[in-house]
Amino acid sequence: MRPLTFYGMVVWLVQNEWMNESPSISVPADVFPHDRVVFFSDAVFAIAITLLAIELKPPAEELVAQFGAGGAWAHQIPLFVAFVISFMVTALFWAGHMQAWKMVGRVTPGLLWLNIGQLMFVALMPFATALYSESFMSDHVGPLVGYCLVLTGIPLFSFLTRRAMVRSQGVAQKLGPIGTRWFLVRTLVPLIVFAACIPLAFILPSWMGGMLFFLIFPITPLARRWALRGHADQAGDAA
Repeated sequence: MRPLTFYGMVVWLVQNEWMNESPSISVPADVFPHDRVVFFSDAVFAIAITLLAIELKPPAEELVAQFGAGGAWAHQIPLFVAFVISFMVTALFWAGHMQAWKMVGRVTPGLLWLNIGQLMFVALMPFATALYSESFMSDHVGPLVGYCLVLTGIPLFSFLTRRAMVRSQGVAQKLGPIGTRWFLVRTLVPLIVFAACIPLAFILPSWMGGMLFFLIFPITPLARRWALRGHADQAGDAA
């Protein structure tokens, strides 16, 4: 028998411990209290949004003296644009997180760690936003790529979390097949849009790449209509 490598140990732990959602394994309901997980998640989202706002500052006196009040405030436009993008994305996923976790009756180890993975990228939003805003009008690709990677990580872990919920929390029984499809599809829209922006960051200017993030807002209603096609009466029940 070959010795177990470090990588093999990690894979084994993920498959057999963290991601094991089998109902045959008896796990006390209070091992990971539902309310503690939700409250902690809400706090991370709230702190991330607060830190986004802290970055908003009036122009420095040096800029006002050099460019005048109007020119100095014009230099702050990238900061406000990046704030709006990050605020809307963070708020969107907080709302989705709140709706999704209503489906959870018992927090399993797999759900807990997938949720922590999502929160890690949420916590990175203020840093990624500041980095992107500083290179908004430049030709540097790195900040936009990093911003796209952080934005992609949030819906990626959101999708994995929802898929785990479908497997372990009886979501299909609560929402039905059509509602369950929308439950999963709604996180795929931002995942696809943000992931597509990564290669586009090497082609488009930084400011234009950031504008592409807003595509999730017109595309999401179209995706909802597709996911709930033929079952309009279930649209209001989908999380």
